[in-house]
Amino acid sequence: MDDRLLDEVIACLPKERTQFCYFKDQYAVYLLKQYLSTATSGDIHSIKQSKLKKLLDKPLVKDTLKKSGNGRLEVAQLDSVWSTQAEHYVLTLGRWGHKNRYSWNQTSRPGANLVLQLNLSNQFDAMFMAVTGCHLNRLTTSAHPKSRKRMATLAWARLDMDFNTGEILIEEIQSDLIRDLEYTYKRALSTGCGNEMHFYWSRTSLDRNKVAAYCENVIAEQKKIWSEAMMAATLWFVQQELGFSKIYYHTFDTGKVMKKINGSAPPRSLYTDLPEKFCFETTKQAPQFIANDAKAKRRLKAANNPEWFLLAS
Repeated sequence: MDDRLLDEVIACLPKERTQFCYFKDQYAVYLLKQYLSTATSGDIHSIKQSKLKKLLDKPLVKDTLKKSGNGRLEVAQLDSVWSTQAEHYVLTLGRWGHKNRYSWNQTSRPGANLVLQLNLSNQFDAMFMAVTGCHLNRLTTSAHPKSRKRMATLAWARLDMDFNTGEILIEEIQSDLIRDLEYTYKRALSTGCGNEMHFYWSRTSLDRNKVAAYCENVIAEQKKIWSEAMMAATLWFVQQELGFSKIYYHTFDTGKVMKKINGSAPPRSLYTDLPEKFCFETTKQAPQFIANDAKAKRRLKAANNPEWFLLAS
């Protein structure tokens, strides 16, 4: 999007810290609440006929349905659903890209992206600092859009949008941190280190066991949930804070062409399993602001049978 529009969007959003709590399968509760907020009927039979029917099989939702003796599901019932296993994150905003660096930035059209960052709580950074003497963000590359306000960015979503067409495109969802923690964990346990109790990282000698224990703990807690939490946070943000109801997301093959990814491809599951889990549907229709952009249109023509994921309410 245009830099000036991006500045205006960031300026109008809340400046205080935005906490985001998430537990496994919470997205199902959120999507059902969104459905009920606009549906003419909340009867369970109607939900079973909709694209959201698979959400009714989630354990937290099934437990709620057991208490619904009238065959209806109410928003108030879903408001009471909670888990003691909730993770506490902090959301921040950033920016990525510039129209003069279109080819390098992996954006579908020239311009900038709004970045929504999902950050771990400060305790994760404090623990990493105690083990390594560095902030957790030091572990990941500076060439990606991690937060400048928080020191432990777990993941982010890059967003392009057009308020005139009422469309928003999720360009990518990504986590450098999980990948780099896994690499560091393997290094800490590597037999190539011999029997030494230390190994070198960032020109610093570190205790292998302490680093391995830290990495193992964070990976175990976050690997299975980070992409789900990031997508849930993104939907909440673009619907509740920005007001969009038409949300596009790249499919794997079309996304590679539109973002000109010629090297290492992102994990396929992020562009197949994840949007399907969140009840996105495939469409041949590209976002209007992409189809109407001259440079994006050339890339779109190069795509073989282009498709997109779409979530519309």
